[in-house]
Amino acid sequence: MKYWRWLFWLLIVVFVWLVVSRFTELEKLLKVLEEGRWQWVAAAGFLQILYYTAYSAIYQFAFDTVEVKSRLRDLIPVTFASVFMYVAAPLGGTSGSMLFVDDARRRGESPGRAAAGTLLVLVADYGAFFLILILGLIYLFLAHDLKTYEIAGAIALLLIIGGIVAILALGLRRPDLLCRLLEKIGDILNSVALKVLKREAVSPEWAQKTTAEFTNASLAISSQPGRLFKTLLVALVAHGINLVSLWMVFLAFQQTASIGVLVAGYSMLILFWIVSITPQGVGIVEGVIPLVFTSLGVPANQAVVITLAFRGLTFWIPFLIGFVLLRRMRMFKPQTRPATDIWSLRIIALLTAVMGVVNVLSAVTPALQERMHSLRTLLPLTVTHGGRFTAALAGFALILLAGQLGRRKRTAWYLSVFILVLSAISHLVKGLDYEEALLAITLAAWLIFLRPHFHALSDPISIRQGLRALAAATLFTLAYGTAGFYLLDRQFRLNFSLYTALRQTILMFTQFYDPGLEPITGLGRYFGDSIYLIGLATFSYATAMLIRPVLVRQPATEEERQNAKAIVEKYGCSPLAAIALLPDKAYFFSTGGSLINYSLQSRVALCLGDPIGPPEDFEQAVSSFNKALCAQNDWLPAFVDVAPDYLQQYNQLGFQYLAIGQEAILDLATFTLEGSANKSVRSTYNKFLKLGYTAQVVEPPIPDDLNSALAEISNAWLTLVHGSEKKFWVGWFDETYIRSSRILFVSDRADNRMAFANILPEYQKNAVTIDLMRHRPEAEPGVMDFLFVSLFQWARDRGYETVDLGLSALSGMGQSPADPKVERALHYLYEHVHQFFNFKGLHHFKEKFHPHWETRYLIYPGLANLPMITLAMIRADSGYSLLRR
Repeated sequence: MKYWRWLFWLLIVVFVWLVVSRFTELEKLLKVLEEGRWQWVAAAGFLQILYYTAYSAIYQFAFDTVEVKSRLRDLIPVTFASVFMYVAAPLGGTSGSMLFVDDARRRGESPGRAAAGTLLVLVADYGAFFLILILGLIYLFLAHDLKTYEIAGAIALLLIIGGIVAILALGLRRPDLLCRLLEKIGDILNSVALKVLKREAVSPEWAQKTTAEFTNASLAISSQPGRLFKTLLVALVAHGINLVSLWMVFLAFQQTASIGVLVAGYSMLILFWIVSITPQGVGIVEGVIPLVFTSLGVPANQAVVITLAFRGLTFWIPFLIGFVLLRRMRMFKPQTRPATDIWSLRIIALLTAVMGVVNVLSAVTPALQERMHSLRTLLPLTVTHGGRFTAALAGFALILLAGQLGRRKRTAWYLSVFILVLSAISHLVKGLDYEEALLAITLAAWLIFLRPHFHALSDPISIRQGLRALAAATLFTLAYGTAGFYLLDRQFRLNFSLYTALRQTILMFTQFYDPGLEPITGLGRYFGDSIYLIGLATFSYATAMLIRPVLVRQPATEEERQNAKAIVEKYGCSPLAAIALLPDKAYFFSTGGSLINYSLQSRVALCLGDPIGPPEDFEQAVSSFNKALCAQNDWLPAFVDVAPDYLQQYNQLGFQYLAIGQEAILDLATFTLEGSANKSVRSTYNKFLKLGYTAQVVEPPIPDDLNSALAEISNAWLTLVHGSEKKFWVGWFDETYIRSSRILFVSDRADNRMAFANILPEYQKNAVTIDLMRHRPEAEPGVMDFLFVSLFQWARDRGYETVDLGLSALSGMGQSPADPKVERALHYLYEHVHQFFNFKGLHHFKEKFHPHWETRYLIYPGLANLPMITLAMIRADSGYSLLRR
């Protein structure tokens, strides 16, 4: 895995080096292309992409001939990537072919048959070209312009074709000789691999296995001449497309050429491309082909320009696309690509925002006069003005959508591709700004190639709501503007009829920099500005609705709750297990039988504790929750109040962790009221006994009269603390919840209920915990100490081992200089912020019972997401949720 990751980054370095080293050449190419007619240059570039698509079809037909399954859409990225590899790592021209063989192997196909298929592609490609070459040589001969080096090149090509055919025939006629040859190659590969990789590259039986597969492929080729003919025909079509692309370049530079000149020039260009020793004939083709065109009557300057332009398009287009698609190769396994995936998304989001800024700046910048002069002969002025407004509006939209692309939003992807294409058109119609148009199209193409990475859904109801709002607001804005201009025409220098008022409203959104509007009063200026404000607000609201994360609008079903209850009872072993069954939670069930409970806050899926289920299913449960649910719905997963047991596994799954406090756990076997350390608690407990206070535990179902008394205590306590019910971490006073709980209550001498707590089981752990703890305002001070000691005694008498006293937030963390900075910042809050949160007071209350402390953690996907997750924790604690009950 590490080897492939290093190889990928090495290829990135090679790409950067090639671009930097050839930057002057690239600048020269762009200047050359600027001299041509952009329509024909664009057509030639498009035909290059079509040519390599057809070339991928050659591989598909060749693989079909040797019985290797393949799909065209899977082969197109490999074809472009192979072009990049031919340049970045020539290896005698074999590096590109190796990609096809490796891709076939990783798809479960025979690498030997795939290798035979790649040779068949070369035979078909070179064979089809040889037919065109014969026509070119005949034309040159008739024109008395056939040179010796051209004949030598043709002979060299014929020998190459014969050599490849001989290799294929070797597998059919002399497999023993082929096997010996492969054994020698295997020995060489292994000797190199042992020195570099410290392991063998191929197994001892590789030669025999490959020979057998190669022989079978050769038999398949010889037994199906019809498929071989189809492969040759597709190769001929591909060369035809490439030939037409050359013709487009001639037209771009206003140079006429007969079919004979085109065929002769193309045949020589491709011939020296093939037989030259440099990758893709770099340096040789550029020197020879201008001489060929010049000898055929093309002016010398034009011959050089056409050669440079065509060579530039045929080199840089597949090279750049190949580099982008290299990361989709199967050799870079999915588990090795998360970092590069993340950076690709960040880069594409950043470039989209930059493109948005370019759009806005371009919209407010005057066009070049010579381009505007050419444009006015093609398009009316109103279309040009409309293009300027469209570019600005598209720019603002791209800036808004950039962040959503970083979140993998599918809707944002659709909108961005559409807007980028629209931007390209608007840049052309507003001033022939083909530089910006080319950038927009390139960015759109990159987005299209990255399509599989944009899978996060938007909320369907919000999308419909946004579209309805956009349509309604458009009609309202038109009606508002029309009525306003018609009724307020005295505020302007025009007398508006209904038609002219409607037309003026439309012009406001198509010619924003000069809509022909001349208000003469403050009210007129205000009204004109208000139309823009309404349009901006409407557009922003609709965009926000279209990209809104999926919401959980319904509570868990009864079936889901019963399933969750069964899992909690079977695997629950923490104080949070029972809280997971409260109705503010939604549920995710893994295929391995685990349960993850969560509450959705904005776009944060806040999970309480670790997954509950079989320990061996932990990683699969977290991974599927993250990828199958959260990533799909544009949610950020976060696990709160988790134990330290699975920190390493969380880290391996791409999460980070942060200490958020300590859990107080009382060991009942060692708990005692004796000794000086417990003097305060002992005195309080004895005082309440003397006052006649008693504690009693009632098993569910709780009777109505007790339930009413507890409700009265709860309401009085909430009034005392000036608070409201909290949720997520704890339960809240709900009659159904309390009635089904075990209750410990404290009564005074007159049998008045003064305080209570509900006791929760920890299921598979021999322990209990408490949830709600409330008392009357007039209760004797220290009543909760009496309640807790009574709880400990009851639990010990019932055979429980521990009592969980809950989380002491922010305690025991960030005290060492070596601790993370975030934890030290939280420790400062713990020590100094007491006005709103009494963290230290709660810790000291629990500390008096001498529990032992266990650290609890927040699991989160990245430091940048901490502010949003913190806000989600506050919202969840306050009881506000996007879960609609």
